[in-house]
Amino acid sequence: MTKSGRVYVSVVAAGVVVLIAALWFGGGVSEPKIAGLPTAGPLTDWGLPLVRFCYNLCAVACVGTLLAAVLFAPAASPESAACVRAAGWWALAWAATAVLSYLLTLSNIIPLPVTNLLGSSDMLSFGMSFPQTQALLVVLVAAVVVAVLTHLPRLPKVIPLAIAAFAILPPAYVGHAASVADHDIAVSALMTHLLSASVWIGGLAAVLVHFRRSDHLQVALPRFSTIALCCFAAVAVSGLAGAWVRLNTPSDLWQTRYGLLVLAKVVALAFLALFGWIHRRRIVAGIAERGVRRTFTRLAAGEMAMMAAAMGLAVALSRTPPPTGGDGNGSHFILEYQLARYSLGALITQIRLDPLILLLLALPAVGYMMGVRRLPSWPVGRTLAWYAGLALTALALLGGIGSYARAMLSIHVLQHSVLAVIAPILLCFGAPLTLAAQATTAASQYGEFGSRLRGRRITRPALLLIAGTLPVILLYGTPYLSWSASGYATHLLTVSLVFGAGLLVFWVLVGVDPLPRSIPWAARAWLLAAVAAVHLVLGAFLLLGPAAAVDWFSLVAPLGVDDSLADQRQAGILLMLVPLAPLAALAAQLVSLRQEAPTRVRTDQVAQRLVSSRRLDTPSG
Repeated sequence: MTKSGRVYVSVVAAGVVVLIAALWFGGGVSEPKIAGLPTAGPLTDWGLPLVRFCYNLCAVACVGTLLAAVLFAPAASPESAACVRAAGWWALAWAATAVLSYLLTLSNIIPLPVTNLLGSSDMLSFGMSFPQTQALLVVLVAAVVVAVLTHLPRLPKVIPLAIAAFAILPPAYVGHAASVADHDIAVSALMTHLLSASVWIGGLAAVLVHFRRSDHLQVALPRFSTIALCCFAAVAVSGLAGAWVRLNTPSDLWQTRYGLLVLAKVVALAFLALFGWIHRRRIVAGIAERGVRRTFTRLAAGEMAMMAAAMGLAVALSRTPPPTGGDGNGSHFILEYQLARYSLGALITQIRLDPLILLLLALPAVGYMMGVRRLPSWPVGRTLAWYAGLALTALALLGGIGSYARAMLSIHVLQHSVLAVIAPILLCFGAPLTLAAQATTAASQYGEFGSRLRGRRITRPALLLIAGTLPVILLYGTPYLSWSASGYATHLLTVSLVFGAGLLVFWVLVGVDPLPRSIPWAARAWLLAAVAAVHLVLGAFLLLGPAAAVDWFSLVAPLGVDDSLADQRQAGILLMLVPLAPLAALAAQLVSLRQEAPTRVRTDQVAQRLVSSRRLDTPSG
């Protein structure tokens, strides 16, 4: 075995040893047996966490190598192609471990030994009835798709990367986070934890395996270092949120075995922070030197061993029973989180800090500030508009509006109005694309942004019309509303689509940032009119029409809301009035641009004549 092979085996062995020790300490495989009832057997008890560890390794490696191909390596470099090929093999291994996880998870749920399951096709198909095994089947399909897509050289690499990142999430939604109090925060924390840890660990593994002898290491390592710092913060915050919803009191950290394993993960994270500090202070700047490269390789190998140990702790922690009392008592029996009695004061003061949303809002906030620091002359008004848009987005998702949106139609409409109209308008007036183009050059860490501006297809007028009208029609004119509000994931998906559609539409309507195609004034005017009209019509429908999603909102209405139909009438008024002011301001801006256009054309014509006359008067040399 080569030296590199021994290092890789040692890294995996470190994770397996820690996993076994943590399982024994936490009691993850020694649950008391009830006499007379069947058991899954030791093969499932020990095999499931071990297979789960291998499953996580393959998932992390697949995501990390695809990320390296997209961000770390030049497009046509041998390292990029090697990363894509490796990602395909890791995706196949991920699919294989998903199949094994399906068998062992089903054996654990029923419970029945694996050998008995394999002898009965009916029992194997029975796994379609359980959310945990259904999620693994989704992962299996996604991993196979990723493996196939890596063999299509003309396909943008970001597509298999996005699918691989998505495939990490389904088990989080139905795993051990699904049964605790504050279900939404627990699931959000786990999804954030898994995504950020996969990017961090997989990215470092890809740099170590594919770039350590490459001339592109001095480009790849600084890029990874920046991403790793963001991932460290996300892992720390999401881990804190996940522990908070599972532990009843701070003393559970040292009085329970679950808490002690959490403290062990904290220690591992502290060591990883130390590794990262050494990388940024002593290695990144001098990576072109041969001696520094050798130091990086040894340090990265040690860091990978610590990461593998942390992954082993994470798998063991998922099998360890949390302290009693953190099982959701006091939560809303349908919403699965605590909802205070509704009042204007509660709407203003209620806060639910969702880790995933916090991360997604922190990234553009920090990125914009970095761009502003590079451009001292950047207009203050644009900066204020950007951060006002982010603040309103945070208020709609993390404040009282976000808490009551799934329980009250009027607050749901208020959240929609902010995310679909008001916040996107403010963010587009912040001109983030212009800032990114001016603040980056070809020598920047991630290259020149302005040279990569795309989007001709998504700015077609017909597609813009669909994006501006279809989301609100689906929400308030069809039964989709009940389904979207019934779960955390479906609601998060819905608000993401609404917010994304709003950003696309108002990117064109505001017109501050450059566009990949020319949009005529008439097309903008018709688009704005359509957006305003659909809000007015559906607002009137809610105000005067039949009850909407009454089966859902009557079940989840909080204390203080006695009449769901009256709440719907308020929702109709809000849907007509709240978007009206920003849309009217945009209409006034469009009219002003129309009136200024002839004057601008005449000015350009006069200037052109002056230039032409000067050329004629100039004697030829």
